[in-house]
Amino acid sequence: MLDRITEMDLAAARSGHAAAVARLFREATEPCARIITTIVGRRDVAAAVVKELHVRAARQIEKWSTVEEASRWFMHHTIILIREYRKPIDSSNDVLLHEVGGPDVVQYQALVGAIRKLPDQQQEAFLLTYAHRWNVRYCSIAMDCSTKAVETHLTEARRQVQPLCGESFDALTGFLHQVHKSIPLELPDAPKVIVAKIVARRSFRALTTIAGWLLILLIVTAIVAAVVILGPRIET
Repeated sequence: MLDRITEMDLAAARSGHAAAVARLFREATEPCARIITTIVGRRDVAAAVVKELHVRAARQIEKWSTVEEASRWFMHHTIILIREYRKPIDSSNDVLLHEVGGPDVVQYQALVGAIRKLPDQQQEAFLLTYAHRWNVRYCSIAMDCSTKAVETHLTEARRQVQPLCGESFDALTGFLHQVHKSIPLELPDAPKVIVAKIVARRSFRALTTIAGWLLILLIVTAIVAAVVILGPRIET
């Protein structure tokens, strides 16, 4: 997911380097926001989910030791937040149907309607596979289940959806992918805030460390002073 982010980029972002933080969040937010918008189907809900994703990521960034760990975190928490925020979708405002036209629009509308009626995990597996084009492994990471469970959800979703498409299944899911990739996104400009939080946390930890050492030094000094003052009295 973060194929263009190197370990050096991540290290710089973890240290609070503004450009590195901006690049990391830009690379992660675009695909996550696209997945969120497609699955929740509503721009208002999607905006709230993306905003919360940034908030939670800002708390975790210093804990990611590798790019793979950061990538897995974004993939999994994208789906976690979708499940937390998901609300009913009005078909007239479904993002997958917005400004969609063409000779196959009726069949495509039927496809989207059938997808929205699927149980949540079947819908996730279907849209991650056919709209976002993730493989089974990526889907399992995001959905926090085994690859076998993903295949089961996907098989059942296809069993319910495919009869509505007939021989047009491949063409219609291809169009679904195009719609997914073309959905306009409004991405939050959060890196400056995140950098400020990272720097503030690092400064606080540094001050806490210094204060801790000063306290230890004070205690040791007090003990030494007590020994010097009270030692002779004890001997007499």
